[in-house]
Amino acid sequence: MTGMSTLSPVSDPRLLSPLYVWRGGWLAVLSNMANQPHRHVAASLLVGLQGPLNVTVDGQRLDQQIVLVPPEQTQTLHSEGPVAVIHLDPDEPAWRGLSAGMGEHLQQTLLTALPPLAEAQAHPDSVIRLLATMRDTAAVHPLDPRVASACRVLREHEEVDLEQLAEQANLSASRFRRLFSEQLGVTFKRFVLHLKSQRALALWESGMTLTELAVAAGFYDQPHLNRTLRAMFDALPSRYARGQPVQVVPLSVPEGISQTRPS
Repeated sequence: MTGMSTLSPVSDPRLLSPLYVWRGGWLAVLSNMANQPHRHVAASLLVGLQGPLNVTVDGQRLDQQIVLVPPEQTQTLHSEGPVAVIHLDPDEPAWRGLSAGMGEHLQQTLLTALPPLAEAQAHPDSVIRLLATMRDTAAVHPLDPRVASACRVLREHEEVDLEQLAEQANLSASRFRRLFSEQLGVTFKRFVLHLKSQRALALWESGMTLTELAVAAGFYDQPHLNRTLRAMFDALPSRYARGQPVQVVPLSVPEGISQTRPS
């Protein structure tokens, strides 16, 4: 795939909704979107609110209203109209459930529940209910409990390293690294960097400079934050915040991760 989109450009996207952030993902509704090829550690659930989207995933063009992109697959998105963007971390139960497939009922639920979110007023309860619906089939693809435990520790203690987690799992560092990648579909290093990016989104406030955000989220400096967000989101927070305030709505959502027995 080339490094440039061949589709006609659209104007800079505007946030039509608050940015909903929870431990495991985020959701926002944008007025439109046209981005460059990029990869996310998180899975991307993209929903066109007024019709089909133009999405390219690993070189395959898709013209669909709902597109689910697995972690670490190269993607571009083009939408002239409003689009809901939902990022689901690889350990988020909603992704574990959606990876088994989306039935007609869930697709209709998305198309019904998302358009009302495209307004400035916050609707946290609606987002929580939608997330619960997406998590309903999470038990189909549960995480190995050793990896699920490691993910919880990493979210709470960013200074923990791979060797410590491997020891807690009673595995060698190399075996734990392989198990982690096999279960989540991403490398340990990429997952840790992704958590920093998620932390930046959770800390983001209107009027905050990128330097302030970088320090608060634990990045070395502003250029480090810039490079990471461009690589993972194909945009900087200031692009979405340009010309308007940004309301970040943290959601208190139970973890609810199903687990398998280790082999």
